[in-house]
Amino acid sequence: MLVALSGCASSNPTAPPEPFNLEGAWLYLGPSDIPHTLKIDHSSMVYADVDGHWSSNWTIQAYDNEAHHFQIVFGSGSGAYLPVGASMSGAYDVSGTFLTVQLAKDLTSYPPLVGAGTCTNAADGTPVPDCRLYVKQN
Repeated sequence: MLVALSGCASSNPTAPPEPFNLEGAWLYLGPSDIPHTLKIDHSSMVYADVDGHWSSNWTIQAYDNEAHHFQIVFGSGSGAYLPVGASMSGAYDVSGTFLTVQLAKDLTSYPPLVGAGTCTNAADGTPVPDCRLYVKQN
């Protein structure tokens, strides 16, 4: 974007965007909610109950690998799907095979990531609201 604004032409203006750091399959570990999987590619996130009772499909509106942020908008779902809402933003941390996600309820801000790798408050050990911990699946 800066190249275009500065008046310089890119040698490949149709180059695909940088791959999203979180692409792949993840298994939810906690601390609350019911067990589910999360499959992420460059354009979508799909949440699915491990027992097959619900699923929800979200479109990725934006992601920033450097800032560890993403924005998603609800697309479709079946069953009593979770998470719910029209849109969400999130901050994330990847440590080895573990993914910590801190969700916000809209696209207007990115929440601070608290309890990376545990989803618990370091001060008193309580669960951090809207924090999700996942492990990478093969």
